[in-house]
Amino acid sequence: MDNISLIDWIICGSYMLIIVGLGFYFSKDQASNDDYFFGGGRMHWLPVGLSLFASTISSNSFVGLPAEGAFGNYHQLLAIFFIPFVVVPITCIWFIPFYKSLGFISLYEYLERRFARPVRLMASLIFMVYLAGWMGTMLLAVTRILNVVLETQSFGQSVTIIVTLGLLATLYTAVGGVKAVIWTDTIQAFVLLGGMLVLLCLLISRIDGGVTAFFDVGSRAGKFEMFRTDGGLAERNVFAACAYGFFVYLAAQVGSYGAYQRYITVESVGDARRALITKGGFTLFSTTLYFLVGTALFVFYQQSDMDTFQQLSSGSSKDQLMPHFVVHHAGGYGMTGMILAGLFAAAMSSLDTGINSMAATMVTDWLNGHEVGTRINRCLTLMFGATATATACALSLIDSPVFDLLLSIAGATLGLLMAVLLLGMLLPRANTIGAVSTIVAGLVMFAIIRVWIPSLEGESLESLGVFAGLKSNTWWDGVLTTVPAFGVGAIVSFSAPAPAQEKVEGLLLLRKRES
Repeated sequence: MDNISLIDWIICGSYMLIIVGLGFYFSKDQASNDDYFFGGGRMHWLPVGLSLFASTISSNSFVGLPAEGAFGNYHQLLAIFFIPFVVVPITCIWFIPFYKSLGFISLYEYLERRFARPVRLMASLIFMVYLAGWMGTMLLAVTRILNVVLETQSFGQSVTIIVTLGLLATLYTAVGGVKAVIWTDTIQAFVLLGGMLVLLCLLISRIDGGVTAFFDVGSRAGKFEMFRTDGGLAERNVFAACAYGFFVYLAAQVGSYGAYQRYITVESVGDARRALITKGGFTLFSTTLYFLVGTALFVFYQQSDMDTFQQLSSGSSKDQLMPHFVVHHAGGYGMTGMILAGLFAAAMSSLDTGINSMAATMVTDWLNGHEVGTRINRCLTLMFGATATATACALSLIDSPVFDLLLSIAGATLGLLMAVLLLGMLLPRANTIGAVSTIVAGLVMFAIIRVWIPSLEGESLESLGVFAGLKSNTWWDGVLTTVPAFGVGAIVSFSAPAPAQEKVEGLLLLRKRES
């Protein structure tokens, strides 16, 4: 606690008051489900785009990306570059016009129209499982930084931190609905960028030799490498980065209820496209900045404190490198307060999105969009906020970097959702039994690569050959879940009777575009 000065507390406290205050400000505009979950469909594209960005650049990114830049290289940045250069164009050209033309209040309503109601409910449940795990990792990342800043290490103290942040995020989300989420995310987007930009400048100023030494030492250590082709499935090379970048991030953009929710909070296809392009641009700039911070941390510790760098180079300790610098080397300037504010911004922008989306999918998918009243909507939001907080407490027992946890969760869920959606959108012959087979096949594949293979040791593991590398590399989880699941669904669909014409009419992605 002695590491936090008065100015740090003022910066951090003022930020928290503003965010919670916005939630109460927007509480007056919550007359219906449409207002609470979709902002009445009249939100401006710029804050929606910044909200999409802030939700993507979570506390996992705030903690995990600098750690990756410090202890690894830039292959993960290459994967993230798929968002602005591949995922955003694909989504803008094909999926946004298609989604806006459907007029559905839920993305998974498509699955009921195309297949059957149980498929819709299964998709909604999978998405909620993803959100619970995703939000849990967000709070876990915050805890790992605060453990360093506040000098707390016990499980009980970590739980206290998680519960406090979870309750604050749940409070303003429950009160203000999606408008509070989007506008607070807008503020948080700039807090995220500002904190990291100041940190990078401070790091460069503390490196002997400045910018020249930064690039020279980083280059000699291979920190800027992002196109390695050597190594098998265990290596984070260009092939793994492409698989991760395409399948995980495309799935997050086209298979997530949260992304679809943002598309329908704006009025037109053009507005939705502008919002997504905004996200792509901010993601490109911010993630590059995060990796540069990581490289600067590497260079700084190589010059001044190699022992600490080595001590923090394994497991969950990697996530503590950046806060260690802030606490022990940044000193003054309100830097600790700014980093804490940025950290809270990263966590809350993810938590509020996740909590609101969980409540929205419950109302729209499970309750068929019935007007349940603002009071019930807020109670659901509080319930799901508590669920996310409890998940984070459980995940705090796992000694693994937060990004590895997140990728594993995303591979099992978002890839599966994209597979079943694309099955319906691309194959006229796809039917309900094929859709169910897609989900089952995806879950089986994930159990193999993330439960069975990691349980093997010694000769049993070596007998798998190149596939043994999957035990330690979650970057392949998305493609190895999505592609086999889609393939099984297609084969089963062609082995069963074709669907009725009304199950296909107007619900095919390419034919809809051609019309």
